[in-house]
Amino acid sequence: MGKKAPRWTPSKKELEKILEVNNVHELFLVGHVCIERMLEKILERKFNIPLEVSDEPIFMWSQKILILEKSGLLKEDIKKNVSLINQIRNRYAHRLKPDEQAIGNYVRELEYLGASHTNPTTKFEKYRVCVISTFSALEKILQS
Repeated sequence: MGKKAPRWTPSKKELEKILEVNNVHELFLVGHVCIERMLEKILERKFNIPLEVSDEPIFMWSQKILILEKSGLLKEDIKKNVSLINQIRNRYAHRLKPDEQAIGNYVRELEYLGASHTNPTTKFEKYRVCVISTFSALEKILQS
C-alpha cells in the first residue's frame, strides 16, 4: 500500500463554506469530521500524539475526548457540543432511517458557545452555527 494523504484540517472560513450543503447526511458527517480533525490537532500539539496514531481505528472518538476532558482542556459546554455532534453523526452513520425527532432533540441541546445568532429557522441552521462555534472554541484551545 502507498502512503496515506496528509490529514486535512479546515480553517474556520473553509468550515463555513463546506457546511453550506443541502444534503443533511453530508452536513452532519462533514461537521463531525471537521470537529474530529480539531480534536486530533489538539492531541498532537498538546500531548505530542502523532496524527498517525489518531488515524488508527483503534484510537476511538471516546478516547480522544477522555484525554482532553481529563487533562482539563475540554470544558463543560464544549464537551457537551462535541458529544452531541458525535451522537448526531452516529445516528446518520449507523442507521438507514435515523429518528429525526431524536436528531432534533440533540440539535436543540447544542450550545451556541457565544456565537452571535438569530433564531435559526431550521435545526440544520442551528447545527451549522453550533459546529462553527465549537470549532472556534477548539481552535482557541489549540492556540492556548
